[in-house]
Amino acid sequence: MKIDTYTKTILTIIAVCLVFITIELASFSPVNASNSIDVNIKAVNGRSVFSGVPVITSVRCKNV
Repeated sequence: MKIDTYTKTILTIIAVCLVFITIELASFSPVNASNSIDVNIKAVNGRSVFSGVPVITSVRCKNV
């Protein structure tokens, strides 16, 4: 089976793009702790969660 010039060109472009993506992903930049984001939940539905949120639990035990 003979591969034509168009197919070779497209495969070469894909290979070059994959190499470029690999190089971009491999160049890790150092993480700076001063760029941290606060991810603590402060309110749910407009109500503060600092006073506590009721949690309903149920425990099922088997008699052994």
